Amino acid sequence: MFDAIFTPIKIGKLEVKNRIIFPPISTNFADENGYVTDRMIYHYEKRAMGGAGLIIVENVCFDFPGGRHGAYQPRIDDPKFIRGFKRLADAAHRYGAKISAELTHPGAFADLRFNGGLTPMGPSRISLRKDRGFVREMSEEDIIYIVDKISDAALYLKEAGFDSVEVQGAHGLLVNQFLSPLTNHRNDRYGGSIENRTRIAKEIIEAIKRKTGDDFPVTIRLAVHEFKNGGIDLYKEGGEIAKLMEKYGYAMIQADLGLGDKEKRLEPIMYKETWRSYMAEEVKKHVSLPVAAVGMIRNPESAENLIKSGKADMVVLGRTLIADPFWPDKARKGEVKLIRRCIGCNECVKARHDDDIPLRCATNPEVGLLYTESVIEKALNPKKVMIIGGGPAGLEAARILGMRGHKVILYEKEDKIGGALKIAAVPPGKSKIKWLIEYYSEVLKLTPNVEIRLGESANKKIIEQEAPDFVVVATGSVPIFVNTGCKNTFRYTDVLEGKVIFKNENIIVGGGGLVGCETALYLASQGNRVTILEMLPDVAREMETLSRKALLRELKENNVRIYTKRRIKRMGNKKVYVENIETEKEEIFYGKLVVAFGGKPNNSIVSIIEELEIPFEVIGDAKAVRKIADAISEGYRLGKML
Repeated sequence: MFDAIFTPIKIGKLEVKNRIIFPPISTNFADENGYVTDRMIYHYEKRAMGGAGLIIVENVCFDFPGGRHGAYQPRIDDPKFIRGFKRLADAAHRYGAKISAELTHPGAFADLRFNGGLTPMGPSRISLRKDRGFVREMSEEDIIYIVDKISDAALYLKEAGFDSVEVQGAHGLLVNQFLSPLTNHRNDRYGGSIENRTRIAKEIIEAIKRKTGDDFPVTIRLAVHEFKNGGIDLYKEGGEIAKLMEKYGYAMIQADLGLGDKEKRLEPIMYKETWRSYMAEEVKKHVSLPVAAVGMIRNPESAENLIKSGKADMVVLGRTLIADPFWPDKARKGEVKLIRRCIGCNECVKARHDDDIPLRCATNPEVGLLYTESVIEKALNPKKVMIIGGGPAGLEAARILGMRGHKVILYEKEDKIGGALKIAAVPPGKSKIKWLIEYYSEVLKLTPNVEIRLGESANKKIIEQEAPDFVVVATGSVPIFVNTGCKNTFRYTDVLEGKVIFKNENIIVGGGGLVGCETALYLASQGNRVTILEMLPDVAREMETLSRKALLRELKENNVRIYTKRRIKRMGNKKVYVENIETEKEEIFYGKLVVAFGGKPNNSIVSIIEELEIPFEVIGDAKAVRKIADAISEGYRLGKML
C-alpha cells in the first residue's frame, strides 16, 4: 500500500529496511550518572518492534561535564558506558532495525546547572541568553579536544554494536554555532567563508573515520535554514553547506532548522502537516546522498507522498512514533485507521523542555513504562463493567478493559463519542484533536467485549437493569456558569458547539484560561470584536510555553484585546462593570458576554451508584478538570487495575 515508505535504502554501505527514522528525542530516561536504563532501552526497543527502519538515540554526551545538556542525559565519554549501549543495540537489532546515536554538545548554550559550573565555550565570544554573560571563545586546542572526544565516542558506539552515528549540527548547538554567521565571528581558519565555518564538521568526520573505518556511516542533522536575519538562508547557503557535507563524507542529511525559532522546531498543534519538508526538497537539489524530511509528518499518505514525489528519501517520525510506536507496522499492513496519530498537543515538549521530567505523551499512556508495567494481562476474574461517559477517559478505560476480557458496556448520552474532545477541536488550528476521536472510533470496533450505546443517558433504572459488577464514572465536566441576569450572556460550550452563532458582534469573553483564549480566538475568526477579561495577571497560564506563545500571537493577530487583573463585578444591558485589581473601577461596553471560566466535575451520578452499593471509580474530568493526558492516563490505569 505504501511501497515508497517500505523500500529499503542504503546509508553509505548500511542497508536500512525502510525509509522511516525514529529521531533523537530527549527522554530523561537515562539515570543521573548518564547510564542507559531498562526504561530507556524498552522505549527504543518498542519503536524498533513497531517497525522503524533506523533508530537514532537521543542527545548523547561525549564531553562530560562541560558538554552535558540535561540532568538525565545518556553518556558515552568513557568505555564504562559501552555495556549499556550494547544492550540498546541488541534490543533494536532483535527487530531488524538499525541503530545510531546523536552525538551532541551544547557549546554556548551549556547550562551551568549541568556542566559543573564551567564557563560555556563556543566559536566566538558571544552572549546567547540575556540571563548569562559572554561565553569563552574556543581556541584551536579546544576544537582539537572536541574533535578527539566525539571521535572516541563514535568508536565506543561502534564497539557497542551500533551501525552508525549522527553528528548534531542543528538546533543551535555547537556544530551549528560554527556553521552560522550569527554565532561564528572568527577570523581564523574556522570562520568567515562557508568552507571555514564547516571545517569543524569536516574534521569531526575525518577523525571518526580514522578510528572507526570507512564502512561505518556518519550522518548529520544539519542546520540548513535559520529564521533570523543574517543567519543561514536555505536558498543562499543551506544547499551549499549540504553539498560540502556530502564532499566531506557524510552519508545522510536530516535537513533541519538552526538558530532562530524554537517554536518552529517544536511545532505547536496549529502548524500544518509536513510544513518543514521544503528544506529537504531544496537540499536534494544539491546532493546525491539520502536526505530526510523532518517535522510534523503524521499520516502514512503524507510520508509516502514526500518520498514518491522525490522531495525526500526518508521521513523522520519523532512525536509520531512517540504517540504510536507501531505506526510503521500498521501502515505496512494497511491498518491506517488504527494508527494513534500525534495530535500536536506538545505534552511531550512540556515534560522535557518546561518541566525537565521524564518524557510523557497525552495520547499514549505507555510512554516511559517498562515492559512489565505496560503488558496487558487477561483478567483472572472478568467482570461486567459499565462505563458512563464516552470522553477520552471512558474510551481508554473501555479499550483496556475489553482487551483484558472484561465485558464492557459504555453509555454515552450524545450521538457521538468524544466528550470534551469534540469542542476542543473547534477553535482555529485545533482540528488534529479529531484524530483522537477517529482513533477510538476505529479501535473500539475491533476491541473484543466492548459494546457502545450512543444517545443513551445512564440513570438509576438503567444501572439496575444492567446490574454491573463495577461502574466507571467518566462523565466529564460541565461549564462553570455565572447567571448575570442578562439575556446576552452565553456559555462557551454553546459557542463552540454551534448552538449560538455571532457575526460582527462586540463580545466580552469572561475568563482567560486556555478555554477562554481559544473561545476568543474562535469568535474573532468569525468576524467579531473580542475582549478577554481575566482576573489573574496572565492568560493561558497552564499551557506549554511554545504553544502559549503561539496562541498569544494569534490572539494579537486577530485583534483580540486582553485585560488582566480585572474582576467582573456586575452586568448591565450594554456595560460590564469591572474592578481593576490594581487601580480603579472601569466600565466596558459590550454586545454579548461569553462565560468561559472553565468547567467543574459532572459526577452527580455517583450518589445513585453509592445508593445501589455497586463498586465504582471516578476518572477524568468527572474527578477533577484537567488535561487530555490526565484523562487518558487515568482510563489506562483503571483498565489495568480492575
